[in-house]
Amino acid sequence: MIFPKAKKIAKELGWYKTKDSVFGLYKGYFFNVSDASLVTTPQFKLVTATTGSLTEEQKLHIKTELNTNKKKLKFTHFEISDHAIFFKFVENVTLTQLKTVYALFDFLVDLFKKLNLPEQNHCHSCGKDQRINYYDLNDNGIILCDRCFSQEDRRFYEIEKERISKEKNYLTGFLGALLFSVPGIILWVLCAVYFERLASGMAFVIAILGILGYDYFKGLHGKLTKYIIVLTNIISIIIANVMTVITLLVKQGLTINQAIHEFQANDAAKDFFYQSMIISFILAFLVWIWLLFFNKDNKLMIQSAEKF
Repeated sequence: MIFPKAKKIAKELGWYKTKDSVFGLYKGYFFNVSDASLVTTPQFKLVTATTGSLTEEQKLHIKTELNTNKKKLKFTHFEISDHAIFFKFVENVTLTQLKTVYALFDFLVDLFKKLNLPEQNHCHSCGKDQRINYYDLNDNGIILCDRCFSQEDRRFYEIEKERISKEKNYLTGFLGALLFSVPGIILWVLCAVYFERLASGMAFVIAILGILGYDYFKGLHGKLTKYIIVLTNIISIIIANVMTVITLLVKQGLTINQAIHEFQANDAAKDFFYQSMIISFILAFLVWIWLLFFNKDNKLMIQSAEKF
């Protein structure tokens, strides 16, 4: 999701966009701007400046300048890699202002020019400035020439082909998600014996275990993956709540058969089951929202970027 301030920057500068970020040139240098997911706490804004290759001496100089001007530029944290600088603006109480982002842009442009760093209006892979275009590379903006784009596209295709060949099918992932949920179900029942309703908190754990189990058993990653994981979570939660009620009834002195019959006939037992189910689904729902709407696909992707 692209937030309003990032949208405004993109419109003012004629930038391009990915699913969650905007990017483009500012006075000849290349920047990416994005925001943390809505479910992230605390919220923060990310700014990435593409620099090209940096020497150790240049890195040290940039680090010194940024540490000296950190308070003035109002960023929370920065990291320097061989080809880029990453900035984080944590937004605990107030949001990052547009003028703050532009102040960082201007500071970096002046700094890059002082260090004689070349402008980044060329292919970021080979340095050519002809037949170039803006691309979305795994939700990050980049400039590539036609040749480098073709090479990267082929490389991603081979990686994805190999990954898919190692994956099995939806059924394997489904069984893996259920199997990984078993420890959560057991802990759920044990907690219920001693802490009663607190056991519903294990719904969150079961939801996470289902995701881990699907991946561990190399279930097929496709359009149905997210829904299969949610289905296994629902099944596991129902099983856990049923086992919880039966276990509590057995603890009161009933046999398993008597406990099952009591569960079917006793309104109080049913009410306890339904209340636990509601709490369980509310807690698991937090994970499901992330899984269905915010979790990014691990599939490698490169495509032409759309102008904002």
